[in-house]
Amino acid sequence: MNTIRILHTADLHIGAECSYLGANAPKRQFEVLLTMEKIISMCNENKIDLLLIAGDLLDNNHIDPALLEGVFNAFENLGETRAVIALGNHDPFTADSPFKNRDLPENVYVLPTEDSVINFDDLRTRVYGASFDGVYNSGKPRFELSAPQDDYFNLCVIHGETRSDLSGNYRPITPEFVKNSGMDYIALGHVHSKSQIQYVGTTALAYCGCPEGQGFDESGEKGVYMGEVSKGNINLEFVPTALRTHIRLDVDITDKDDIFEEIVSAIKENENYENHYFRITLKGKRKNEHTVDINSLTARISPLVSFVKIKDKTVLGADLLELAGEKNLKGYFTSIMLSKIENADESEKEKYLYALEMGLKAFNEEVDFSED
Repeated sequence: MNTIRILHTADLHIGAECSYLGANAPKRQFEVLLTMEKIISMCNENKIDLLLIAGDLLDNNHIDPALLEGVFNAFENLGETRAVIALGNHDPFTADSPFKNRDLPENVYVLPTEDSVINFDDLRTRVYGASFDGVYNSGKPRFELSAPQDDYFNLCVIHGETRSDLSGNYRPITPEFVKNSGMDYIALGHVHSKSQIQYVGTTALAYCGCPEGQGFDESGEKGVYMGEVSKGNINLEFVPTALRTHIRLDVDITDKDDIFEEIVSAIKENENYENHYFRITLKGKRKNEHTVDINSLTARISPLVSFVKIKDKTVLGADLLELAGEKNLKGYFTSIMLSKIENADESEKEKYLYALEMGLKAFNEEVDFSED
């Protein structure tokens, strides 16, 4: 039985701005390039026959020239592995594509925009696929070749969205298409979270997700699928590749005296925490009407991790009745607002609670022009 070794990756988005990281963004851009280089090294070290890149290798067709050269230099180091690239909606094979007029190593193949197949007779393998020809590929699968049923292993590498019908804008891939494709494995890109390997009929398919998270909406472990495949046997494992992980934490500060220590304790529960990016959301009840000093906490925690962003979602925990009894303007304001909250229906209570919160911030000189 013919067995080959493959590595399936997609959605590196090299050159993405990473603006949410502020001053750390340029460093992060080159770190994602390092992850591509790591994937190339994995191919060489694990004697991978085929590297399948299912789109959005680049974030767009006009990335920083230094990053682009880094991409092409990485391919020069690919060794014996053959790479097959299906360009996606972020890096379509249009006239301005960096891949259009570039001399690539002979073992790197960029699929054209029409349905295509590459025969690797020494591997007894065919690789089918197509690149995007623009930002959108909608209305039909845009891939209609089917593989002959012989002793060749049939792969498809494609960027698109799995859907029940053809209504999507990003090359919709329907169960009917998969079932009738004749493929043994379809390597998908476009969705940034990995899927389990699934079967439609005898065809296996999977999203590998992205090798590096692009923001806090892409938290958790990121990586590639790698392993051996043959007729009737798809033996791929998910292998983590991310240099840094985006981690979201909720920290409840109710009845806590030291917020800083609570945050640090939560962070340290994560292995290699110093390498990662954290978004901390503070929840629970504060002990007094003063807001949390986010700037101070951020300054103290930043040296411990690669990046941290802290959000204050706490609510008032002070004795508001005691505050309302104070014989001053703040007490009078609190008394009025508590009365409004008590008499409001559920749809109005949140509005009055927010008004009370902002009013007490104003009394404590904690409101600035950026509050909304």
